[in-house]
Amino acid sequence: MAFLSKEYLTALEELAPVSQPVIPHVNVRTQFRAIGTPEGVVDYHFLIEQGVITGAGRGLLDNCDLTITAAYRDLVDFQAGELHAATAFVTGQFAVTGDKAKLLELMVVLQSGYYHQFTAELWARTAR
Repeated sequence: MAFLSKEYLTALEELAPVSQPVIPHVNVRTQFRAIGTPEGVVDYHFLIEQGVITGAGRGLLDNCDLTITAAYRDLVDFQAGELHAATAFVTGQFAVTGDKAKLLELMVVLQSGYYHQFTAELWARTAR
């Protein structure tokens, strides 16, 4: 399956609840905009409830807390574990608009180690 395809995001959504620990009070509705993908611009989103990705899909999300815009290559590097989330945010590789307090909550999830752990198998069968 292709990275950021509907199939990829569906598989991510299905894996998340069984593979991530609950982190109370971490609830974030995140809109992503990937630019420079093989398909052009791709909008997708994550719904995080108690630290667990409970929803993922293509398209625009109503009432998002954050919007993150990033180059496709940077998103691939992040997913492959070659780009650290904090580095991407500090250097502007991941441009953020919205509630900065929610960015801290998102970082708890992305930097917990569990995110890459539970996506490793999915990433291994993903075309980039």
